[in-house]
Amino acid sequence: MMVTQATLDWDYNHTELIIFGSHILYADSRLVAVSIESHRAARFWSENTKWCIDSKSWFDDYRTRGKLILFRLLNSNQRYLLSPSWCEFRNARNRGLNMTAFLERFPKIESTVRKAMQDDWKALFYFGLVKDDTHFDHSLNLTGLRVKSLPARLSVRDDLVLCHNPISQLPDQLFVGGDLDIRDTEVTTIPSTIRILGRTIY
Repeated sequence: MMVTQATLDWDYNHTELIIFGSHILYADSRLVAVSIESHRAARFWSENTKWCIDSKSWFDDYRTRGKLILFRLLNSNQRYLLSPSWCEFRNARNRGLNMTAFLERFPKIESTVRKAMQDDWKALFYFGLVKDDTHFDHSLNLTGLRVKSLPARLSVRDDLVLCHNPISQLPDQLFVGGDLDIRDTEVTTIPSTIRILGRTIY
């Protein structure tokens, strides 16, 4: 693990991070982000929560699909669990949370969250973390991800499928190299600044 000033400022009395199969991703004086890498660690961190990862079968299901990241507030022991591949971000009562609001509260953790999702574009869209001017060199199927908006000047080489999303407006200068599928969305008009090389499917 790379030792940074933030790591040095963290309370090293929490040695369970190493003992129980966890890995520190980020730490400062307010919170620590931990990758949960074993069921033993999952049981330890989920104690007194309603998270299902206390069960080995559920933990295995989550870890098979991707990362599990725990955020712990050091002054209150409040815990939050992120599963990018399942598009879930929950508090200890297992209630879904708004990632944008969390990052506004703890902006220094954003780079760690983005790194955890860098290979999972569905999670990036679901949590609203795709940056403006992003280009995807493949199709995007965002069906049912509850996407409400798209980043400015998004570029997609092939098809863009937005079915079953509450999105109502497409961004200016959107580029779609294939078909644009907006069935079961709230989109009613296509701005003249958008380029669609294939069909628009309503």
